[in-house]
Amino acid sequence: MAERVGAGTWSIQGETVTLPVTITDARITAAVFAAPAAGAREVLSGVPLKPLTFFGRAITLLMAIHYGPWALKSYDEVGVGLLVRGPRGRPGLHIVDLPVTGAFTREAGQDFWALPKWLMDADLFFGARATEVTVRTNGAEVLHAEVRNGKLRLPFRTRLSLPAWSYLDHGAQAGRLLRGRLPMHLSGARVGRGGFDVRLGEHPMTRRMRALGMLGRPFLTVTGARLTGPLGEFASWQG
Repeated sequence: MAERVGAGTWSIQGETVTLPVTITDARITAAVFAAPAAGAREVLSGVPLKPLTFFGRAITLLMAIHYGPWALKSYDEVGVGLLVRGPRGRPGLHIVDLPVTGAFTREAGQDFWALPKWLMDADLFFGARATEVTVRTNGAEVLHAEVRNGKLRLPFRTRLSLPAWSYLDHGAQAGRLLRGRLPMHLSGARVGRGGFDVRLGEHPMTRRMRALGMLGRPFLTVTGARLTGPLGEFASWQG
């Protein structure tokens, strides 16, 4: 387990990491879905958050990211996210699953930010027409997905800063509800409503994906974008 040794500074696996850390070279593809509110509430069971709904539907997100070398090393990750409301109704993105291909980032993610990272094997390919991702654990396929490009290429750089909520029952932040932000600078993205195919195995992550409506066509895709930006500390929510 990582150990906090100062304000924003952690000791992890014999190294010292000081937050914020900056993503300098990453590729991201994401697909956004609408899900039944009941399924989203089921996924949040035991977590002090509620789904953010529009006309009775929750908004969910599947993302695949490749990180080049940075403070948390080089690795791939696949994320399942859900828009939620926290205390006082404050909205944010909550990550439900975040398998990764590196042990260093798994430990950092769990302990620094209370993110649900676990180790996987993965094949991730950003192609000219689609992004393909395969996740495996213990030799068994968890999922295979293909997200095809939308029709529009954004000719400009987009800056986003998403509020976020996180909560884990284990790790250095166990039992604490954390609040933070996810600043992102995206460039080279193709957006639209690209095609989507997915094959899900039997795994706790895929059960949550089914509950979160990740079987049909997404209403928005963002493919092959370059991702940079700083990632700072998440603060314990004090009300």
